[in-house]
Amino acid sequence: MKNNKKQWIWFRRILILLFIIFLINYFSVQTGYYQNKIYERTVLTEEGKREFENDIQNGLELDVRDYITDEYVDTTNGFDKVGRKLGEEVDDFINHKVVKIMNFFSKFFQ
Repeated sequence: MKNNKKQWIWFRRILILLFIIFLINYFSVQTGYYQNKIYERTVLTEEGKREFENDIQNGLELDVRDYITDEYVDTTNGFDKVGRKLGEEVDDFINHKVVKIMNFFSKFFQ
């Protein structure tokens, strides 16, 4: 009985956490946060196009790197590294071990 009650408490906590995450996503969409971020990116590219066109008209020397904004954000963390390592191990297993096993069994059917 006590174990069952603990499971119910953990289930409720997870359910409440998921509901809070849903509310955060819902309100961010409803307030237009994502649309605003997309609009800011398009405005930056439009300004870059205008600047590029003005530089062409003025006969200035052009370099593409002057008009491209680098918005790279490094999002790697421990989970990313573990996932990448696990993926490499699975890929190695499939590419080498399973292929060898299939080649071994294919000898019986020739």
